[in-house]
Amino acid sequence: MDPFKDVKKILQNQNGVALMMIMTAILLLMAVYGEFTFESKIARLKATNILDKSQSKLLAESGLQMAMTRLRLYKEAYNSVQNNPSIKSMVPDQLLNQLWEVPFIYPIPVGSGANSTFKESVEKFTKDSLLEGEMKVTIQNISNRMNLNMLRIDMTKLNPEYDDQRDYSSAMNMSDNAIMSDVSVDQSLFFLLKRLVDEKKEKDETFNDRYSNINYQEMVTALKFYISDFGSMIQDPLADVAESTFQRIPLTPKYGPMSSSSELYVIPGWNDELIELIQNEFSVYPTTQIDFNKLTANMLRILIPTIAEEEIRDFFLWRDDPEQPKFINSETDFRRYIVDQERLMNGTDFDNRMKLFKDSGVTFGSNPNLFKVISEGIYNRSTYTLVAYVILPKNMPPVANNRNRNQGNQGNSSNTNPNNTIGSTNQNTTTNSPSNQTSQLLEPKILEIQIN
Repeated sequence: MDPFKDVKKILQNQNGVALMMIMTAILLLMAVYGEFTFESKIARLKATNILDKSQSKLLAESGLQMAMTRLRLYKEAYNSVQNNPSIKSMVPDQLLNQLWEVPFIYPIPVGSGANSTFKESVEKFTKDSLLEGEMKVTIQNISNRMNLNMLRIDMTKLNPEYDDQRDYSSAMNMSDNAIMSDVSVDQSLFFLLKRLVDEKKEKDETFNDRYSNINYQEMVTALKFYISDFGSMIQDPLADVAESTFQRIPLTPKYGPMSSSSELYVIPGWNDELIELIQNEFSVYPTTQIDFNKLTANMLRILIPTIAEEEIRDFFLWRDDPEQPKFINSETDFRRYIVDQERLMNGTDFDNRMKLFKDSGVTFGSNPNLFKVISEGIYNRSTYTLVAYVILPKNMPPVANNRNRNQGNQGNSSNTNPNNTIGSTNQNTTTNSPSNQTSQLLEPKILEIQIN
């Protein structure tokens, strides 16, 4: 048998060649099909993710709009109460606060102990609602922080009868008891920053090595130089140091108020560790007053520098007692605790202390005016979070003599109480007696939105 003859016969068999071609074509088509199927799945996943993200974004935006609506309702209710003395004593501030402070969650959770009527109402609301997905909205009162922009020297707001006569040649008082007579924002910032840094140095040796030569005055001056008008700090003894520092980076100062707390991180001398120490006591957002009911321990130290740690604990145990929480409705209520109940200082010293703050542009009260809104939208696997800072400006009653009020300022030259002029249109009106008028809240205004 000739083997070459068999090979020749196989090669001449056209059916075998056709079969090989068909198999090869099938393999190629399967590869193309597999690639096409994979790309189709990826495209479908991308489209689904985009749809989910868009839906979650819409849910978060809807939650923010809902929060703004609730704040508008609070504004209307507050103004109505202020305009009606007969019901003012019957409607406490904490009752009005329920218009905004209760969180909203959708779908509305129903507890096991809820009655049938409530369950039916929730089921009907969910069924009739057009919302798809989940929504969580919280409104936090952050009216407990001093505004760092009050450090700013605004050339357009200087009082020529007073500010031209001020002495900028001396450095800031660096003594520990300076806060007793000077409660301006720069002195308060120095007092608290030094205290917090010193406390952390004692606990953290590495931190102590890193900040052993920290210059607080240069830090405050750099911050003030960054936001003040160009040429307004010509008499400040450390202005040249700040200017050369900005040139060396290089960084051009803003020469205007900060609009976001993130701007602090670009200022020479300020970094994450130091900013985190003061972030709960200071902000860059304007406020009409600091809420007594949101006072922190550090802000209480600024208010009463001689207060002891045990007395601070007693204050929060009294105010935040879970069984009988206390709501401080006014400065009188706070005074009653400090002077009459705990005798932390006498009445004269308390009144003088509060006057120092008012003259420096920092006022205290019980009505929230600065809010942090957190709106979270969830749809399938996508989560979209909006964090908005919202202010409720207050239209203050007119002041009969602004010049005398400004001349009482002991702080920096920019402290003409810019907080009380937000939205005000009749600051100089004197036709009506201020005692016959009440402050009114204006429309809520979003100051900043952050996307997380």
